[in-house]
Order: sequence, then structure tokens, then C-alpha cells
Amino acid sequence: MEPVLLIGLKLPQDKAWQVDDYLDELKMLAENVGLDGRFRLVQKRNKPNPALFVGSGMVEKIHQLVVNESLTAVIFDDELSPAQQRNLEKILPVPVYDRTFIILTIFSERAKTKEARTQVELAQLKYEYPRLKKMWSHLHRQMGGIGGRGGEGEKQLEVDRRIARQKMERLETRLDRFEVGRNQRKKQRRNIQNVSLVGYTNAGKSTLMNQLTKANVEADDRVFVTLDATSRLWSIDPVLKVVLSDTVGFIRKLPHDLVASFRSTLSEVRDSDLLCHVIDASHPHLLELMETVDEVIKSIVANDVPHLMVFNKIDLVGDLERKTLKRAYPHGIFVSAVDKQGLDELRETIVEFFSYRIQIDDYLLPTDQSACFYRISDYGQVVHTYHDAEGVHIRIRGLKERLSALGREMPQLMTDSQAQHDLASAHEY
Repeated sequence: MEPVLLIGLKLPQDKAWQVDDYLDELKMLAENVGLDGRFRLVQKRNKPNPALFVGSGMVEKIHQLVVNESLTAVIFDDELSPAQQRNLEKILPVPVYDRTFIILTIFSERAKTKEARTQVELAQLKYEYPRLKKMWSHLHRQMGGIGGRGGEGEKQLEVDRRIARQKMERLETRLDRFEVGRNQRKKQRRNIQNVSLVGYTNAGKSTLMNQLTKANVEADDRVFVTLDATSRLWSIDPVLKVVLSDTVGFIRKLPHDLVASFRSTLSEVRDSDLLCHVIDASHPHLLELMETVDEVIKSIVANDVPHLMVFNKIDLVGDLERKTLKRAYPHGIFVSAVDKQGLDELRETIVEFFSYRIQIDDYLLPTDQSACFYRISDYGQVVHTYHDAEGVHIRIRGLKERLSALGREMPQLMTDSQAQHDLASAHEY
């Protein structure tokens, strides 16, 4: 891997460990694109330098380290303005990048579907648009008129910007079409409960998804492995039909344009009935990571979506830490996706959450209509039956809307008030 220099800025409100943690994360991001961030420098400032982001003295120090160590690039942990980046590249002998550029590069390499590639391309254009500069000196002006020199035409930079704007509009239109198709598919799933796994990148969402649904989603230690929301039917209960979705992992200082471009993928989060916030229980600063995820969710979800805290990787946590977490989060679910610990409790908790949508009804199917019995199981789970001279007494458990449809679509069924009394005493479900 090519050696690079990482640059952090410590502002008065920042703690020293936070800056180090951010740079550790930036190092991990850089490694994902083949760069080795073994060198790092941090400067304390009250605010970023508007021209260079860091002070001029720090720039000299950066220059010296780049030359002495034969480094190939400098990466800043915060997004640089176009002017700051241009000024730094005039002084330093190597390319200057920022965290946003590295994240966009990773996303570009990991995007697989047409939608993900479109989203990444739009985010890249929004990032590059203010950084456009004249690239072809021999085409620095287009001349107007026919047959002669005519008047002064557009500068090449203006042409480039116009082309970029038009391309962004086309990409946004394409994403809107993806959104329309997604909304149509959602209408077909109106009787299905939508549960989304959200969380910080590397929290183990994809591994958990695989254990729960046998989805075979790619899962490893790299960041942003999952860009497209992967959805699978989760056989969680005989009555409940649950679609479980694995979403893109969040990260600190996630570029705003990237969040905006991925609005359609993140709509799985917005339209969920329940969010499972997967948390790396072994992370030393899990509270901060939880806050980061909460902030991103608030930026894309207009209304509060119920959420369940799922502390993963509990196998990597000592007994004392585990007890402390359970005291702090008594309603949390503690699991290990790798060791399959706590998965049954997670399933039971989610079934209990959706219990408000389920009811149990008793019906009587007259003897002369008994041939229709086979249709009843389409509406729910038949939990008990018995026969007498009147016909078949049926107790069925199902979604409220499905049982309501049963009453309309099978008028030969009668509400069995006597059966409710008899079955309650004879068979406690």
C-alpha cells in the first residue's frame, strides 16, 4: 500500500481521544482504497484556517514530512473547501484529499446495482462540481457566429459546469424512477411488517441478517460492504410476515450529499415499522457511535419510527461490562451473531412488538359448508377446532386486517360466541 499522511484538527470542543479515534477510522477508510495512513499529524486550533484549513506553520511541517518520508498523498479528516484544497495543492508536492473523497471512492468501488451506482455518481458530481476548473487550455473559449469569429462564447469552465448540472438532473430523474418502482412494490407488501437493521458500519448487521434469514449477504471487516438495502422474508411467526432489511452502515462525518443521494435506499429505514439499531457492544466508544446513528436517522426519518437496541458481539464483552450494559439498557437485546447467542430472544421480542396487530377469533362453519374449511388457513393460523352437530367450531389467530377480510369474503362463517366460551374453558391457547 502507498504511504500517506493523515491530518486531524482538534477544536476546543473536541476531546483528544475523539481526534485519535477519528484518525484511526480515517486510517481504516484509507486502507480500503490501498493507502497506508501510518503517519499522522494533529493541530490544535480555535477554528479552521479559511485558506489552508490548518496554519501555515503546519503546512510547512506537512511538506517536510511528505518529502522526507516519500509520501504519496495527504488526507485531511474533514471536508476541505475547494479553495482550501487548491491552495494546499499549490504548496504541497502530492495530491491532497479529504475524508469525503475517500468515502466516495470506497462507495464507487463497492456499488453493484444500477441504483447504487447512480447514487454514488450523483454524490461524486455534487462533490466535484464546485471543484471544477479549466482543463483544456486550447479550448479556453468557444467562438460564436457563423462563418467568422463572431462574439465571445462560453468559457470552457462554464461549459463543464453546465454539462455537470445537466448530468446531475438526469441522475436525479433516474433515482426518482427507482423510487416509483420501490413504492409500487411496497403497495404489494401492505400486509407485511418491515423491520430494518441499522447501525454503525462494522456493527455486524450483515452477519446478523445472515443468521436470522440465511440471506447469504456479504459480511466481512471492510467498511461499507453493504450499499444496497438487502431485503429477505423472515420466517418469524406462523401469522406474521416480516421482511428484514440490511441497510448501509453509517459512519461519523458522513458526507451530506451522500446521505441525500442515498435517500431512496435509506427509504427502507424511513418506511420501516421497526428499526433494530445494531450496536457493537465491544466498541470502547459505543455511546458516540449510537449518537451518530441516531443523528443520521433523524435526518432521513420525518416521524419517529420505533426502535429496538440490539447489542451485538456480546461474546467479546467481559461479564462485568455485560452486566453494566444490561443495567444501563434494561430493554436492550444482547446477542452474538457469530455464536448465535440471544437470537431466540430477539425473535420473541419482535413478535411481541407486533402483537397489537394480531387477534384471535372464533367462528362456526355450518356442516353444509364444511367443504370450505380448507380456505380458512389462508387468513391465519388455525389453532383449535372441534366438530359437533352444528358444524366445525374454529379458533383462528391472524392479523386483524386479514381476519376482517375473512368475515367479508366468507359470509358462510358465523361468529361463534358459544365456542368462545367453550374453548376458553376447554383449551387455553
